[in-house]
Amino acid sequence: MKKSITLLFAVIFVLSFQSGVFCQPEDLVPNGGFEKKGADTIAEGWKTKVYRGTEVEFALDEQVSHSGNFSFRASFNEKGGSALLYPANDIGNVAPGQTYEISLWIKAQNLGYSPNFIAPAVRFNFQPTRVHPHPAIDLMSEMRGIKEWKRLTTTATAPPDAETSRVQVMLTKGTIWIDDISITPVDEE
Repeated sequence: MKKSITLLFAVIFVLSFQSGVFCQPEDLVPNGGFEKKGADTIAEGWKTKVYRGTEVEFALDEQVSHSGNFSFRASFNEKGGSALLYPANDIGNVAPGQTYEISLWIKAQNLGYSPNFIAPAVRFNFQPTRVHPHPAIDLMSEMRGIKEWKRLTTTATAPPDAETSRVQVMLTKGTIWIDDISITPVDEE
């Protein structure tokens, strides 16, 4: 009986290890799946900034999501403009010299430049010292011709004095859905 239980635990351990249960990197982004509702139309722990002359509606969308129950949606009026989506606080637990991957899922309709030719993009960096060139994902080039969900990623290595990281999503025109934002350490084997 004792051998059977030991063998069972050994099999469970091996299967768990192979499936990645013990190998999942720590995600540093709180509520990156937008599953916890905040006090207004955005998710808990997230903020938006709308620039002058921009008319945009923010919502947690229950009808369209990559995973879970919600995605974040921004719907601009026809002329567009510019707005930011970002975590309310800088993201901590950054290890100096560690390479990180930022990943998110995006879906867009009528994506475009703002009237001032500002490009929609995902920006990622560290504090107090920033990485140059600034790590970014150009949403116009990445989403061209794509009508379904697409996973976008980029990586950056934290400077020697890194304490926190920041992520900002610059939105400009059309309707954009965002889900499953994560920042994870890259295993450097």
